Amino acid sequence: GLSGTTANTTTSVKGLAGAFQAFIAIGAVREIVQLVDEFTTLNNRLKAVTNSEKEAASALKLVQQVASETRSDLSSVAGLFADITIASEELGLSQERVAGVAKVFSQSLKVSGADAGTAAGAIRQFGQALASGVLRGDEFNSINEANSKFMGELAKALGVTRGELRLMAEQGEITADIMIMATEKMADNVEEAFGKTVGTIGDSFTNLRNAIVGTLGEIGETSGGVGALTEAID
Repeated sequence: GLSGTTANTTTSVKGLAGAFQAFIAIGAVREIVQLVDEFTTLNNRLKAVTNSEKEAASALKLVQQVASETRSDLSSVAGLFADITIASEELGLSQERVAGVAKVFSQSLKVSGADAGTAAGAIRQFGQALASGVLRGDEFNSINEANSKFMGELAKALGVTRGELRLMAEQGEITADIMIMATEKMADNVEEAFGKTVGTIGDSFTNLRNAIVGTLGEIGETSGGVGALTEAID
């Protein structure tokens, strides 16, 4: 009868609700695992370019500070920190100077109005150029398009026009050590311009996500951390 049908419908709805809750929980667990994995990956990159656990921990702290202060993606900044460290081996830069270069480039992206995706791409291209030892070709074009503030300051630091800067790139003259020294030279100008920018809602979400990645990563590194998180959600 009608009452039986209603009871069956109620049971079906409850079953669907339970399945939906389970689906949401599984999705949450997967997201947490992905964030923990992201932290592990970026931390492994930092460990690969440092000589001890203490140095790696110091590098991570600097990367988190730069990402927070420049409203930039944590993983992107960690990758750039690693690339600068490799590129500057002969220059013998301290971790603080490496972080300073990463900070200037990240700040200049905000001044140039790059969104999160564009900024992450430009940071990757800058890191690749440093790692390869020279800025030219696709890396030059990508950074030129995404980060006009940086390229303008780079030209100024080298005492050339933007057109001459492109010629230098074509001839392979913008080497990693030149890029690093020029970036340090432009620091004050970029800092001043960055101070006039206002964080977006997207920037707030980036900083929030960075904080979550860092926290979950630290928990995940403890014994049974990920398992504990999974059980807590269940």
